[in-house]
Amino acid sequence: MEIFLENLLFISLGGCVGSFASMLIYRLPNPDPSINLLSPRSFCPTCKTPLSLAQLVPFFGYLANKAKCSKCSKQIDGSYLFNEIFTAALLIYLINLLGIINPVTWLIFSIAMILYVQALMDLKTLLLSQLLSFLLIAIGLGANLGFEIFAVPLDALLGLIFGYGLLFSINQLYKMLKSQDGIGSGDFLLLSGIGSILGASAIGPILLLGSSLTICIHVISKDSKTKELPLGFGLGLSGIIYLLMLMTLR
Repeated sequence: MEIFLENLLFISLGGCVGSFASMLIYRLPNPDPSINLLSPRSFCPTCKTPLSLAQLVPFFGYLANKAKCSKCSKQIDGSYLFNEIFTAALLIYLINLLGIINPVTWLIFSIAMILYVQALMDLKTLLLSQLLSFLLIAIGLGANLGFEIFAVPLDALLGLIFGYGLLFSINQLYKMLKSQDGIGSGDFLLLSGIGSILGASAIGPILLLGSSLTICIHVISKDSKTKELPLGFGLGLSGIIYLLMLMTLR
């Protein structure tokens, strides 16, 4: 019974974080000056009706209203529920793997959530948050220069440099040939942040997996005719996969 209640608590906590992630994914790239991280309160994306407290409860709010707005009856994107389920599952997995009192558990959870928000944001809008990428860099350097949690200091610094420099160089070459950018600068910064956490040795595998995931999602998406690919989606997702594999196999 005690284990059940603990898991229920962590699932609820994970759902709350997932709900917060949904808010970041929607609001960070939103160009509307009246919408920021603090206000207005959560609302229906279609009719702008504010959500009640019951509708804000993770899992329950979405399912109780049958994935529709109670005011305008428009369908609510299923990604909101998926974000809550994914985040809750991730938290339960990390706690069972590393323990609840282990600081590394919460560090990895925080890193994974930043990468997840970046990935979904890029998938939906082709935009990445510089603030979140700089936060990744700060976390990576702090964790590795001070404690060598994921990589030795030199590897972390080289990962920071190579992560940015590799994509920057590829883009410069493309720009010389095509007279236009081929990779967004946000992708440089995101890979730099991932490199500062996982080290230079992770850059190659993450870039390869990330590019493959990006191409796959582009091919199967409805907007596959557009020339722009969400590389940040692939990089963010591959960063999560690599990080979880690293900690699982240790």
